[in-house]
Amino acid sequence: MEPVPPATRRAAMAALFVSVGLSSSGYIAAIIVAPLIAEDLLGSTTLSGLPSAFTVIGMAVGSTVLATHMAERGRRSGLILGYSVVAVAALLALVATNVASFALFSIAMFTLGAGHSANRLTRYAASDLYESQHRASAIGWIIWAGTIGSVVGPTLLEPARQFAHWLGTVDTSGAYLVAIAGAVSAAGVLRARMPPLAPSHPATGQPLRRLDVRRLLAVPDTQIAVVSLVIFQGVMMLLMTMTPVHIRGAGDGLGSVGLVIGTHAVGMYALSPLTGYLSDRLGRIPVILIGVALLIGSVFLAANTPGDETARLTVALFLLGLGWNFGFVAGSALLTDSVPEIDRVRAQGSADSLTWLSAAAASLASGVLLGQGGFTLLSTVGAGFAVIPVLVIARHRIRPR
Repeated sequence: MEPVPPATRRAAMAALFVSVGLSSSGYIAAIIVAPLIAEDLLGSTTLSGLPSAFTVIGMAVGSTVLATHMAERGRRSGLILGYSVVAVAALLALVATNVASFALFSIAMFTLGAGHSANRLTRYAASDLYESQHRASAIGWIIWAGTIGSVVGPTLLEPARQFAHWLGTVDTSGAYLVAIAGAVSAAGVLRARMPPLAPSHPATGQPLRRLDVRRLLAVPDTQIAVVSLVIFQGVMMLLMTMTPVHIRGAGDGLGSVGLVIGTHAVGMYALSPLTGYLSDRLGRIPVILIGVALLIGSVFLAANTPGDETARLTVALFLLGLGWNFGFVAGSALLTDSVPEIDRVRAQGSADSLTWLSAAAASLASGVLLGQGGFTLLSTVGAGFAVIPVLVIARHRIRPR
């Protein structure tokens, strides 16, 4: 890939940063209320994780579709397409909530997830702009933009509820007005300010050659990267999805939900520039291992924390988000480093698809685990899975004498 001129790089990074902040605000607001809406529509806690599962399944599908589009048409075109889909999906979710249709709400959340995969793929668009020694830092800055969403999104829940009430609609549906505004604004910023960069596979009318996933996964660093992305996302999703239900079940309301999930999201995003810097300086593998330690510590703290102990739950969810951040930034950089440029965009999309499928499985399992054994069982299962990246790293990095 040809070096990107500094002026183009600055303009592209600014547009990517702002678009992620705007879209994250709407998405976080939407995803926080999804299990609450599901519980209201179904009258059951056990299946209240289904909409979140549909959302991440949508992200799995959208990651591959948008990555293929980006390989042929460029990152900018794919990102704008994704955010346009989010806006339509959020409108559909708004309608579904007010007509009390769980089926329609599920379709809307799947579609919203497919579009929101653009937000996650943005980190790779940033990595395109830099050489390997600065790649993790670029990824970190884009993920840091999600801090805007983690702060703004939850704080908009109450004003959105009041506005929805004023409109005469279901209170929780106001979050989807926030999602529409965020997605439309993000697409507008990219269209106006993002310089178009050359795609890795310019469209020629001929189909792209098949991506050999098995060959790519035979590379140790690629395997470590993919396993890390999959496990960190799955464990984080397992706990995060059911935290609002856990809190409300203890008698607390949206205020506590917003505080805990908002702090969790700060942990996910706020230290990303530092994580990227450490990943560039210390190496990808050490940062992944630090993330594992944080992840395990967080789930053990959460295991015996009642839903009404907001302070302890806030600390546990912050550490959960921070551990995810270490694994996600370093894993993304390691994946980008280890895959040849010609396959990189689609390999990133495929890796993200696997990542979101693991998150979908975690979301589906979360409600069942919570119903069967409470937050303690949920956390214990998460701790068991968190060890897997260490085992994979040991397999490839420790050689018998």
